[in-house]
Formats: sequence, structure tokens, C-alpha cells
Amino acid sequence: MIEEPFFDFSPKSKNDWIDQVKKDLKGKDFDQNLVQQVWGEIPSQPFYTLEDLPEKLADLKFHEAPTLPGTSPRVWNNVVPVFPGEEKKTNEEILHVLDHGAEGLVLHLQGDENLHELLKGVMTEFVQLYFIPKNPKLVFNQLVEWVEKLQIKPSMLQGGILWSPASELFNKGEGFEEGIDLAVEMINRFSEYLDFYPVSLDTVRYADAGANGIQQLYLGMGEMIEFMDAMIKKAVSPAMLYNNMAFYAAVGDDHFPEIAKLKALRLLLLELAFNMGQEINPSELHLVVTTSLWSKSYLDKNTNLIRQTYEAMAAILGGANTLFVRPLEREKASQLESRVARNISAVLKEEAYLDKVMDPSAGSYYLENLIKDIKAKVLEELEFLEDNGGWLESFHKREIHFLVRSERDKIQKEILEGGIVKVGANKYLSSQEEDRKDFEGLQEKDFELRPSRATYLLEMEKQKNS
Repeated sequence: MIEEPFFDFSPKSKNDWIDQVKKDLKGKDFDQNLVQQVWGEIPSQPFYTLEDLPEKLADLKFHEAPTLPGTSPRVWNNVVPVFPGEEKKTNEEILHVLDHGAEGLVLHLQGDENLHELLKGVMTEFVQLYFIPKNPKLVFNQLVEWVEKLQIKPSMLQGGILWSPASELFNKGEGFEEGIDLAVEMINRFSEYLDFYPVSLDTVRYADAGANGIQQLYLGMGEMIEFMDAMIKKAVSPAMLYNNMAFYAAVGDDHFPEIAKLKALRLLLLELAFNMGQEINPSELHLVVTTSLWSKSYLDKNTNLIRQTYEAMAAILGGANTLFVRPLEREKASQLESRVARNISAVLKEEAYLDKVMDPSAGSYYLENLIKDIKAKVLEELEFLEDNGGWLESFHKREIHFLVRSERDKIQKEILEGGIVKVGANKYLSSQEEDRKDFEGLQEKDFELRPSRATYLLEMEKQKNS
């Protein structure tokens, strides 16, 4: 029998533990050996305790509580990409994926497709439809024609257009005002469609081009401020903009920071709305979250499947309302790759039970501090951005491009030289020879930020030597 005094330990503070760790280090520097940097910008302590929790703490509501009996507390929709080709064949593909785990579609449109044929048999009231337009004006017109001809009621359309006015700048180097005008037209046309978001804030372009998490957030927030200023001049209030805008973000392979990044994004958007006189609940924001292309590698497809899984997990824990798992090969993906990407959501729901709690990471000593530190760093960088003319001015000066490309080049060079471990690419290489040998070179105009991969230089080096 254990005597009661055995349990009589005096409580220890965090400083007590730090002092003990310093003794165990035997003269080695605590910060140099144990403090790491998140994205090279935020110090991460080796451990956190209850003392580190912020004074104000609450779990986030990512959406309204489900009203159907038996529905799990946490709900997200699983969407899959569609690249239309021959209309009848594409329609068959769409109906197949909707019968096998997909809850929505992301249609990549040129503007000349026949939506009536592509979406024949699709019950829009039960399926999310997102559109990524090559030509936004043409796609908007075809969407309006499709809705009006079928007389789709506002309650029977859900999804959105994953496009922002800034997209024209990155596509053509100009056209922001024209983009704003089109966004206003879209918002006015679909304002009654409460579950359809005709405009998006797109931070995915920064993530796919190699920007780190802090850069993605403050560049995205700077872009949002430009939208709000321009929209107010067009008689679109901040409340109307928020009600009609989805927030499109990507998650990479830094698992816990990516969770914190998404939660920080939601909180930053709420603070921005509050500063503009709008009080918005966290559940009112709609986050469409995709897995990263930047984090994948053509050198080891099997490891990519693992990355997709924990990135999707981070997206769900971080508050995604819509989960979009993108195969690296996109339209060239094999049936197996597309199927695996489609099924990840089902595995995380049916086998990992991530739908049983709304916000399971709430109260984590580490994540709560990381969210606080990310917010503080983003606001600091955002203030600097605004003091130097704002996001649009930085775009025209190509300062945004220089910033993202510098970060991209640094990571790619470190992976090439082995300073950063990339499993399956520069460490623990697969014994199987990959089929793909035609890695494309990155051709980028001065106004563009094109998708790339962290392993791009390594891929090109191996291709040259093969």
C-alpha cells in the first residue's frame, strides 16, 4: 500500500522547469538548442504550461450547430476537382464521384462550357458547386444564364466562385478596377443566394507560389483591405462584402502551425470587420481550404498521399467549412490518385472521428500561444504594409513578388542542398522509380506568382542528371 505522503509533491512553475532544463544542458544555450522558429519568424518554445494560456480563451464555432437529429457537431463538405472535356463524359464523371463520396465539385471553367449538359442530373440543393474561372466575365455570364434558365431558387444553390478582383492583376498585370466592377455585379446578382459566395479572398496563390504562413496571412489581409476600400466606393458595405465572400486558403506540411494559421485567419477577419463597424460571429465566415501544391513533390507520389492526409486533418482542425484535397497532377491525376484524394475526408470523418467535436484543439497550450503570436506578427507586418502605401501599391512596385520569390528561392535551395529534409525527395528515397521525367521549368512574368514546389530545384537537378 502506498502511503499518502508519496503524492505530496510541491507545485512547480514554468520557470522552475526552465531552470532544471538549463542545468541539464550543462552550459549549452537554451534558446539556440531548444527554441525553434515557426516559418523563420516566430519563436516556438520547447514546452508550454497552463501559465502560458491567454487570459481570454474560448473555442471557435466554425459553423452553426446542425439542426438535424443525429448529425455530428462538426460538419464540412468534401469537394473534388473537375476539368471539363467532352460534355457527356464529364457529366458521367461528375455523377460517379457524387455517388462515391464527393459532396461538392470544383469546376475549372474556360467560359464556353454548357453547364446544362455538364451538370445534368446534379441536385444543386444537396451539392456544393464551386467555379474556378479562366475568364471570369464569361463564366459569370454562363452561370447567370444557367441559373435563370433552370429557375434555381436562392435556397437551392450553394458553393461559390473561387475568384477575386486581384486575380486579374496576377493574370494580366492590370485590371483591378475592372475586377472590382465585376465583383460588384456578381454580388448584386447573387446577394439573395445566402449559401453561394460569388467572390473570394484568395490566399492560395501565395501559398502555392512558396510564401510562408505569415506572408500568406498579411498579404491576404492587405488584399482584403483594398477590396473593402474599393467596394465602399461602389456602395457595397463591409457587411454585404462579408456576406458574399468566401475565404480560400491552403494548408501546407507544417501541421500545427497550419492549424493555428487558419484559426488566426478567422480571428483576423473578425477583427477587421469589427474595426469597420461590423460585429460578425466566427460561424458566419466560410472557409474553403485546399491542400497545398507547394508541399508536394514529383519525386515520390506515395509520400504525397501521406502529406495530403495530414494537411486535410490540419484543414479540418483549423476550421475548414469546405475541404478540397487537390491531387498534385490535377487534371492528369490517375483514377487511383483521384480516388485516394476523394476518400481522405471520409477516412478522417468515419475512422478518425474528427466530426465529433467542433473545435478539439481549443485550449492547447501550444496552439493558443501560436495563434496569439501569429496574429501579432501578421498585424505588425500589415501595419508596415499599410504605412508603405498598401497592398495595391506593393503589387505595382512588385514588392509582393520579390517577397514571395525570395522565400520560395530560399526554401528550394535549402532542400536542394539538404538543409531541409523532404522525405521521399532528398531523404529516405523511394526504391521505386517514378514514371514522370518531364518536370516543367518555371516560366513567370514579372506580374505573375505561379504555382511551384519546394522540391522544384531538386527535381530539375535530378532530371538533368538522369
